[in-house]
Amino acid sequence: MIAARRYVLPMLVLLFVVTFYALCVGRVQTEFPLLRPKDGVVDAREVDFSASVYHLENHWDYYPGQILSPDVFSDPANTPEKDNDAPIDAAKGTWRLRIHAQPNTYLSLCSFSIDYSTRIFVNGKEVRNIGFVSDDPAQAVPKVEYVTLPLYFDDSGENEIIYQYANYVHHDGGFIQNTLISTPENIDEYQQGLTLNATVVSGGLIMLMFYFLLCAAFQKNREYAALALCCLVISLRNQFFFVQYLLPATISFYIEYRLVILDVSWISMATVFLLTAFFPRSTEKKLLLLFAFLCLVLSALHFILDTHDLVLLCHICYYTCLPFALWFLVRLLLSFKKQKPNVPDAITLAAILFFTFMLIREGMATGSDSSVNHFGITPLAMLVCILLLAIVNNEKISRQMAQLQEARQRNELLLQMNATNNDFLRTVAHELRTPLTVISGYAQLIGFQAEGGTVSPKTPERLKTIQSEADRLAEMVNRLMDYTYGQAKTAEMTAVNIDDLFHSASGIMTPVCAKKSNTLTFHNSSAAQLHGNAELLLQVLINLIVNASRHTEEGRITVEAIDNVGAVEISVSDTGEGIAPEDTPHIFEKGYSTDDSRGLGLSICMDTVRLHGGTLELAETGAQGTTFRFTIPKEM
Repeated sequence: MIAARRYVLPMLVLLFVVTFYALCVGRVQTEFPLLRPKDGVVDAREVDFSASVYHLENHWDYYPGQILSPDVFSDPANTPEKDNDAPIDAAKGTWRLRIHAQPNTYLSLCSFSIDYSTRIFVNGKEVRNIGFVSDDPAQAVPKVEYVTLPLYFDDSGENEIIYQYANYVHHDGGFIQNTLISTPENIDEYQQGLTLNATVVSGGLIMLMFYFLLCAAFQKNREYAALALCCLVISLRNQFFFVQYLLPATISFYIEYRLVILDVSWISMATVFLLTAFFPRSTEKKLLLLFAFLCLVLSALHFILDTHDLVLLCHICYYTCLPFALWFLVRLLLSFKKQKPNVPDAITLAAILFFTFMLIREGMATGSDSSVNHFGITPLAMLVCILLLAIVNNEKISRQMAQLQEARQRNELLLQMNATNNDFLRTVAHELRTPLTVISGYAQLIGFQAEGGTVSPKTPERLKTIQSEADRLAEMVNRLMDYTYGQAKTAEMTAVNIDDLFHSASGIMTPVCAKKSNTLTFHNSSAAQLHGNAELLLQVLINLIVNASRHTEEGRITVEAIDNVGAVEISVSDTGEGIAPEDTPHIFEKGYSTDDSRGLGLSICMDTVRLHGGTLELAETGAQGTTFRFTIPKEM
């Protein structure tokens, strides 16, 4: 039942993620019908844009290496040569598209601008200038923004769109981003869902980062520190969230670009740190320090190298992480041969591998899918992974805290037992004087008679008495030695035989009870074994019998064990004077005593029985005597 409960929280988390996806992420349309231009022209006159958002494919007319103004295309006879088959790696160029739609209609385009400065013309008029486009790299100003472009189709039903771009940031040229087209209402709804997705997912990861940082600081837990790092880098992976909501509008684009590339590079590094944090046995300290040093060096290079080399540096970061991740993973799998993985280990490894798979999938799609370039596909996967890992880590910490609490409680109990043992040993030392006095007295008497040359007829009987007392003394010493050495052992819960427990208690306590002419008897009517610690249970019996003997003279002390539901019920009864009514509410309080004792015996008994999962109570008391009763679970 307890093991089954551990799966409830992960299932609730998965239910939360599914519900979250349906209510939030599911609002963002991800599958779009295609509109494919032909020879730079897209015919959308038969398209019902009110029904859906469409994906306008990148088959625009391309003029690499030329920044062309709209008036160049006004004379069809002098239109420059396009080169749609040319690789998109020119540092500057022009894109041109003509759209035919129903006359007198409004549509909207939305996408990120071209990397890395863009001027947009619609029907010959400049409508947007993002950064500054120039033939001179020294004058060009790079910038990237998310663009919404309203289009009105007049009676002609045609719009001409021209994108000029200049990219002096890196070697990949400038290409048309993933462009969507539909009615303004549909585009607005799509953008609202996009904003909600970015805010909730990435913003939620930022909040989780602060939570995990606090947990790592207060609990000094490296797992939480690794989770905080992953939350940070994955939340910033959504460029829409990072640029639009976190970075100041006045920040230099070159710094913005370096930060974006650095974040992408750190995703792979954070994944390796996550693996080593949750599976420290797979880690070699020197190798981990080497990996951390390389991460710092590679991070610093993001702000030293030219921007043209940053994409290559990002690839180097991924290639650097790969051998470390494989080495740690191999060591982890080898460690599973020595120590089989438990359920938390299996969930942890599955979560990290799932995220790694999504990370590889994102890396393969980056470059071919501009939507993946800017938004990524790992944030939601990271959210699932982080929540599962947080649950596992919380369970580990809870288990460690429970073990620490149990150990602390056991240590307190043992310290209390040491205090009462001193009282008990002083009492037993007093009882040891009786047989020693008898032996010493008879030995001296026989010695005097032997010196005088006379031997009393009672000498044989006195020698038997000496022998008897010596045997009784030896038995008491043996029992005390067994008891004393037993207390030094680790208090572990095992199967305890009731007859053996009663035999040990009888050997120690019978002489103590005989001091006051009390008869000590034991009765066991249970065939079960106890689940507990023999030494601790023996201490309970000794304390209860000592208390009974202290308040009883020439009476009977009876210890009896009977079966109960799932437990064994043990009672200690005496025929003594009983406990005063005003004292009964306080007898289990530490330090409370009606005589000169320390008042720890019954409180220790109560703590010990509770430690075993049982109960201790005062069953009855009065002029006819007192009965204490406690239960101990049976060994299953």
